[in-house]
Amino acid sequence: MILNTAKLVGSLFYERWKKQELIQVLVALAEENIVSQQCVDALEVQSEESLEHSFSHLFEGLGDMPAPPWGSVYLDKDRVVFGESTVEYRAFLKSHGISLDTGLREPEDQFGLTLYAFSQLLAEEKEQAANHLLEYHLLPWAIPYLELLSKKADNVFYSALAVDIKTWLVGIASDLQLNIVNRKLYLD
Repeated sequence: MILNTAKLVGSLFYERWKKQELIQVLVALAEENIVSQQCVDALEVQSEESLEHSFSHLFEGLGDMPAPPWGSVYLDKDRVVFGESTVEYRAFLKSHGISLDTGLREPEDQFGLTLYAFSQLLAEEKEQAANHLLEYHLLPWAIPYLELLSKKADNVFYSALAVDIKTWLVGIASDLQLNIVNRKLYLD
């Protein structure tokens, strides 16, 4: 269950969806108590254009990003993509036979892509590696990232989504009894 949910959630932060497709995904996630009805309702009132603009702004780097979705922005002193933490994460992925080659020159530590890697580790029954990915490579920065996204998103849907996904991730950490590593974060 976590495997498929992680893939779907990752896609919400990485892939550009049409509004009707998003509604179907969100309704399914709401039925599983992953997202709230408030999140679904916030999506339903959005225009296609508003969703496209917000997605570009929040996840692709159109203009000044209020909450960059890359781990290295939060984990590296210089707050850059492709920083030391990205190199470290890339080595972790390689050691577990995971390649996140999207055909674009982009860091693998993007929030949605990291959830894809987590689901791939689960699919390959590498639970220990999947837990390590969450404990060390994702959750130390993802919770503050989602909090920032919920406050700074220019779209009420993405604000609500960030709140719900933070709750989901905290629940996973509790259910799996994860020990989230306390890493130094560089936040504004």
